[in-house]
Amino acid sequence: MKQQTIVGQAMLPGHTVCKVLYNKAKDTVEVEVGGTSLKFEADSFIVMNEMFRKAAAKIVMQTDIVFSV
Repeated sequence: MKQQTIVGQAMLPGHTVCKVLYNKAKDTVEVEVGGTSLKFEADSFIVMNEMFRKAAAKIVMQTDIVFSV
């Protein structure tokens, strides 16, 4: 039985795969970027998500970055 579910995935510049996996049984989130993996309790991941969202908004306001989806 599958323990982790991919809940988010993106291809970063340079063809680096980024995935977010959720383990419901352990209530943990694992973030994989290339060969690096970070594991968090789900509630800590949610707090970090908010921090990243705010930081990204500040960066976008200060730069001429153009994003494509």
